[in-house]
Amino acid sequence: MGQQLTVAEQRQQAAKTFRGDIQRMESEISAALPPHIPAERFIRVVITAVQGDPALLDADRKTLFEASMRAAQDGLLPDKREGALVIFKGRVQWMPMIGGILKKVRNSGELVSIGAHIAYENDRFAYVLGDEERIEHEPKLDGDRGKPRAAYAIAKTKDGGIYREVMSLGEIEKVRKVSRAATNGPWVDWWEEMARKTVLRRLSKRLPMSTDLDDLIRRDDDLYDFSKKGADGQVDRMFKPVENPLQDTIEHQPAAGEPERDEEQPAADEGEDASDPAPEIDREHADFKLGWEGGFAGLRKGLTGAIKGDPVRFAHYEAGYAAGAAYADADEG
Repeated sequence: MGQQLTVAEQRQQAAKTFRGDIQRMESEISAALPPHIPAERFIRVVITAVQGDPALLDADRKTLFEASMRAAQDGLLPDKREGALVIFKGRVQWMPMIGGILKKVRNSGELVSIGAHIAYENDRFAYVLGDEERIEHEPKLDGDRGKPRAAYAIAKTKDGGIYREVMSLGEIEKVRKVSRAATNGPWVDWWEEMARKTVLRRLSKRLPMSTDLDDLIRRDDDLYDFSKKGADGQVDRMFKPVENPLQDTIEHQPAAGEPERDEEQPAADEGEDASDPAPEIDREHADFKLGWEGGFAGLRKGLTGAIKGDPVRFAHYEAGYAAGAAYADADEG
């Protein structure tokens, strides 16, 4: 009993120390936050998050403060709705959640609307391709909805464009399995949230969004093992858009005159020849080095729209990011 009391007292002391430290950072936090979020409220939410998960105090304390500051910079609260403070390899990381991402995108004014949802076995769900692509989803409102079947996201742009992305359960699970926290943390505690975020993340590749919003969506990239290689020896891009994401369950019937397209390549009207092979990676390429620095730091630094719009440059950046992240992991180990 005495030992238990000692542990409890130690936790109380650690919590008290953290509370004092985070309150002394009020001026820095206030400078990072957007005007509509008072620093006092943000600090209160951080303290509540720590009280709800005492393991955060056992992790690297410096990373706990850094993760809290990053949440403030994103203008989101670590309340497990807009985002969460999660532990990975003894370090605390800030992870924006689907609610926070959607809030930021909607408030940005860059899109008319955006949403992401889960379709379950007992829902009525149809994804139709061809001349008039559409998604139809009627959730079952009474009774068991069954197991998740797919996740989808839809965004409408100011110019009237509609962007859709659908991922089957198998594709979502493929992403989960490359997560370094596949069997614990958010993928266990909030599977639906992570599935919605995953399909939104894939859709974001094709949306006209600012670098800040793109960085927000990719904030937890270092929770995934992007260093895994495919059969061609290139880095697998788990979040690349595909032409027919439900090909295992829904037959793709192209419209008359529409050519079949390899799902590994972007559509021809997106600026690439679908027959082009994957570019050979040059480790001396400037974008490879830029990506390496970002991967090592765990940040998507320097990833501009110009790089994302150039397949060769983007491939070098992604390969460099994966190499930098792998080196950082090895260095930590």
